[in-house]
Amino acid sequence: MTQQAAQDILRPYYDVIRTIVESGGIKHLVTMATSEHVIMQNEALVALGLIAALELQSAECHLEGAKLVQVLHRLLSDDRSAPEIKYNSMVLICAVMGSEPLHKEVQSLAFLEVVSKLRSHENKTVAQQASLTEQKLTVQS
Repeated sequence: MTQQAAQDILRPYYDVIRTIVESGGIKHLVTMATSEHVIMQNEALVALGLIAALELQSAECHLEGAKLVQVLHRLLSDDRSAPEIKYNSMVLICAVMGSEPLHKEVQSLAFLEVVSKLRSHENKTVAQQASLTEQKLTVQS
């Protein structure tokens, strides 16, 4: 598949993401990530992950203003967070490392310590993602 073909396929997603960012939707997604309902938390994290992966530059100040990094730290530190919440939080941490201000926020919190503990998580997928996230945090520190 050519790069142009891939861009054509993804164009509708970029449009949706830009609309979410431009209309102030990020703060609502971050709030949704703190919901008491795991399904809502997970859907918010997946949406934020797509935004960070595809439109990080335009979303950067909105993610920072919504205190995303602090929310992710809280979700990863909470023993009651479901495995999929921990997994998607780590994926999102890796995605926001491409932003200088968000990267600095990640460095200012004890993410490496929290993620290192998750390497021994009972859920194998969480443990594997923790290893990958730890590597990324270490390399980019």
